[in-house]
Amino acid sequence: MRRFENILFATQGLPGHSDALAQAIMLAANNRVPVKGLIASPTFPDDLSEYQHAYESSLQDSLNQSVIKTKNDVGLSDDEVLFPIEVQSSEQPAVCIIRHVLNNHNDLVIKEAEPITDGGDGFKAIDMTLLRKCPSPVWLHRPTSKPKQKRRVAVAIDPVASTQEQHALALRLLELSRSIADSCDSRLHVISCWQHYMENYIERNTWIKIEHEDVAKEVEEERVRHEEALQALIDESGIKGSIVIHYLHGKADDQIPTCVRERDVDVLVMGTVARTGISGFVIGNTAENVLQSVHCSLVALKPQGFKTPIAS
Repeated sequence: MRRFENILFATQGLPGHSDALAQAIMLAANNRVPVKGLIASPTFPDDLSEYQHAYESSLQDSLNQSVIKTKNDVGLSDDEVLFPIEVQSSEQPAVCIIRHVLNNHNDLVIKEAEPITDGGDGFKAIDMTLLRKCPSPVWLHRPTSKPKQKRRVAVAIDPVASTQEQHALALRLLELSRSIADSCDSRLHVISCWQHYMENYIERNTWIKIEHEDVAKEVEEERVRHEEALQALIDESGIKGSIVIHYLHGKADDQIPTCVRERDVDVLVMGTVARTGISGFVIGNTAENVLQSVHCSLVALKPQGFKTPIAS
């Protein structure tokens, strides 16, 4: 299963990061790997610069106390998981985090999602910058009152890959989501949406006269092809344990948020970037729409070979 080797807990030093902090510490403890804290502090204007150091020291002390309390809460001694903390000031906190990832080769960033208004969905600008430009997987936590063993994990998968990198990403998504589900309620919900590429076009163009039976046959063949491809992908991944498959007929950016909401999913694992191998970022339209329509924690992966436009 997916194992991270160098974890970064990122924060702006503000309250509300206890659940994400606990996740970072427990993940490091269970895998016996390093974890580090990074506080991306705002840069004070020149006329207030004399207060910068005192402010950063207070943020560091606050996070350190949270680390000590969290270790105690999860039953770890202080020396079981070392948690060095670094403070960096920047006018662009997301860029600060990404540069740290590049310079320190972190392979996972865990961060509390920026709070949104009650009833709102999606992610704010800082988190969207990480989702678009951070080369490592990003785990954005949202608070939940559920105990860990009751939390539901889902992964969004497109099994019909047009490139080898998309296929490889789908396998990584299954492996990682299985590992996360094992630490939650043990069931992995696999969400996969299918639709014949001509369905909407035919329905909206009445001047095209195609027999209903012919359309139905094409659609059914697409359903079978998709179902077989998903099962083959799951078999290739080698994941075990309880798996609940949701075959959803329709557009992914409509069906995935609905399924996440109806199934009360707590953590959604998905891929975000549509292209790699260029110095830049491209979030696929479908992924962008899904990101702006969910209200759960998110674990986002990019394909191997993604190049961030941020300089180290």
